[in-house]
Amino acid sequence: MAKDRIISVIDIGSSSTVLLVASCVGSRIEPVNEVYAITRLFDGLEQSSVLSENSISFTLRALDEMKRISAAENAEDIVVTVASGIKKAENKSEFLVRCHNELSIFPQVLSTKDEEKYSYFGVVQELAWDGPIFVVDVGGSSSRIAYGSRNLMVGAHTIPVGAFTLDENFKLSKGAWIHNWIQAKSHIRKILFSCIDEINSWVAGRKILVVASGGTATSYARLIISNETPYDRKQINSTTSFLKQISAMSRQISRIPLDKRRRMLQILDPARAQTLPAGLLIFSSILDFFNLDEFRISANGLRYGVLANYIKQ
Repeated sequence: MAKDRIISVIDIGSSSTVLLVASCVGSRIEPVNEVYAITRLFDGLEQSSVLSENSISFTLRALDEMKRISAAENAEDIVVTVASGIKKAENKSEFLVRCHNELSIFPQVLSTKDEEKYSYFGVVQELAWDGPIFVVDVGGSSSRIAYGSRNLMVGAHTIPVGAFTLDENFKLSKGAWIHNWIQAKSHIRKILFSCIDEINSWVAGRKILVVASGGTATSYARLIISNETPYDRKQINSTTSFLKQISAMSRQISRIPLDKRRRMLQILDPARAQTLPAGLLIFSSILDFFNLDEFRISANGLRYGVLANYIKQ
């Protein structure tokens, strides 16, 4: 009989750091605890090519707390990954050394291919669907599109636009939304043209299950369920929506002043109040661009793929 093991995975992303503590029996993964923090490690990285001291310190504090939570949950191993975008930082080694020296953790810097693979298989492994699958994960500084089946990822693209960077570049949370909105959507569409032929040829004539994963997707799920509903992964995983609904929600949220939006999302997810309109715009633009409509939401993602790979090895 397989032994029950408690394992933690910490995913350090461009804008958030996420902890998954799970009970693992064989290949089965049962979440025990999930925690996330908006840490914005890559804040200002595109302009300065360095991680700021403030972002590093804030991320280290979040990692320290997540390490404590892992210990309290009796995790026997902690697997830590950091987004591939950190390679752009001139002081990436400083951050990694401080993780080692101050916290005794050793983050694995993922490649873009790693991120695509782990994000895809983290979502599809638990789907009760044997047909074609199209997965979209909107991140902070980039977004991923991957497609295939439960057992095979046929193709994947990482596009250089994320909720944080889109909001930063087009000021979608500042109130003057119409002009900025049009420009931002045009920017997304220009980027998507780089993969239009490949994806359209795969999509054509297929009955596809479209899945949205990542923080933007789960925040959206909780918003349409109820903005006072506690985080319930089973409820999130059973949530479906449509292009028209997410497009309307994206416009509606963007028109609300940021301070009021934070109050409205206080129970839901106040830390995502600023970037949620941008994240929803990216996802709705991808659906619209590839003529996709209905989709479901997954609370799984990269950290589940990392954990599945870890226990397999």
